[in-house]
Amino acid sequence: MLIPEASEEVPSVHLSVETTINIYPPASDTIRLSLEILSFLKQNGLDAHELLKLPALRPRVVDDTRPLRDYFVSSSHNTYLLAWQVLGRASSECYTHVLSKNARCVEIDVWWSSKGPIVTHGHTLSRSVTFNAVCEAIGEAIHDEDWPVVISLECHVPVAHQDELVDIMKGAWGNKLVQEPLEGVRGDTISPRDLKGKILLMVEYYPDAYCQEITADSETFDHDSCAGTEWDVVSELDHDIDPILKMANHAHAKIADSLADLGFYTRSMKPIKHWLTEELPSPPHPPNILMNISESSILAMLPHSLSELFEDSWRRIRRIYPRGVRLSSNNLDPLKQWRSGSQIVCLNWQNFDCGMQLNEAMFAGTAGWVERPSRLIGVSGRKVKLTCNVIGISSLPRPKEHTEFTPYVHAELFSSSKDQDWRSERFKCKHVPEEGADVMWNDRFEWEFEEDDLTFIRLRVLRHEVLSKDEQMLVFCARLCDLEQGWRFIHLLSMDGRCTGATLLVRFIISDI
Repeated sequence: MLIPEASEEVPSVHLSVETTINIYPPASDTIRLSLEILSFLKQNGLDAHELLKLPALRPRVVDDTRPLRDYFVSSSHNTYLLAWQVLGRASSECYTHVLSKNARCVEIDVWWSSKGPIVTHGHTLSRSVTFNAVCEAIGEAIHDEDWPVVISLECHVPVAHQDELVDIMKGAWGNKLVQEPLEGVRGDTISPRDLKGKILLMVEYYPDAYCQEITADSETFDHDSCAGTEWDVVSELDHDIDPILKMANHAHAKIADSLADLGFYTRSMKPIKHWLTEELPSPPHPPNILMNISESSILAMLPHSLSELFEDSWRRIRRIYPRGVRLSSNNLDPLKQWRSGSQIVCLNWQNFDCGMQLNEAMFAGTAGWVERPSRLIGVSGRKVKLTCNVIGISSLPRPKEHTEFTPYVHAELFSSSKDQDWRSERFKCKHVPEEGADVMWNDRFEWEFEEDDLTFIRLRVLRHEVLSKDEQMLVFCARLCDLEQGWRFIHLLSMDGRCTGATLLVRFIISDI
């Protein structure tokens, strides 16, 4: 029979991702294998039940004593939205869910309304949720031994009302909220171990030159840069619809002292001229500056400033947020950002696309913090050969309204030296029963490349279409260094991240060249 789906209720199917099934496989008696696969295993002296017990991915042990800047952090963008960026609805349940899935950086866009502070996607048709409900949900989702959670507060509330935000956060989070520097620990050496069960608030900092200095690297007119200005005002036309956001003329951005004090370890700043080469000493700047940069700006600096960006990442944390035109909640390529050293790469968890698949592969089985490579990716990597045998799939779910279809396997290597791919032959499946199709390929491929700590592999099963784009059916994505070698059953996920009961029999062999 098929593996049972998780019973946990979630706000959106797009948020329920079950990657850890390949680290902690289910009981073997819940998995259906085809007669062809069972015959192949017997001919090769392999025991099906024993093989089903073996994980395809090894669990990762992460050191929790390094400075915060030495980690990648699993991060959610516009966490409050259930779906699309423009027409979506906000819900506090989204925070409960992504935190339960070990997102360790979440975002709150807070605005002022006639009903008090609300969380919504400004200047869109998105519906809101109260700031208080969001804070309460976050507080209830964080426990004593959890790795620290960074909260990116995009504050669009006038200074006169920011004290109310502070009171709500302190009331909801209590001593979980880091409200002052920890005794006996320097800010640049503080580690996740020092902050277990704690919340770090990311608060915007606007240097004096910010509004006068507009450079190619600056985000002055970007959506995420509007935070904290005096002109973020909200009025309501009707009690049954969300507030309409109105902007007056641009004024100097301001953050109340009471709010700024809560951002001691993560004081967020947009790029200014020469930010990549300046130290930004304290004083006159606050300590622990975190650079908050848009996807568009960072891509404009690649690849010509790659080494400088990597060096800068050892001085301070860098957060990358998606460009505003990603209205359907599709995602940026996190690999480009991780390779440049960016620690916090924000993704729309509403969409289990390639970006989120890579994010799941990066953080699978961890607490949402992963140690960064100590050297620049793409420099002096180990030359290896990956050999993969693709034998066959059991219980491939049939597409809706199709009893006949033509599946194939598409394998992809994401490497800093060279991306590679491979496709199996297409197999025509006819009269497919409800339990799914069984397909045998018994094929193999080999790739040679320079391995590094940010090499990933993705296997997808697609349905061939004659007159339209091939349909993605199932997916497996992993960091190469996490792969267990030898014969394994891979548990394939649906394109919304759900377990399907389908298994792909493969063998991975990685050898030095």
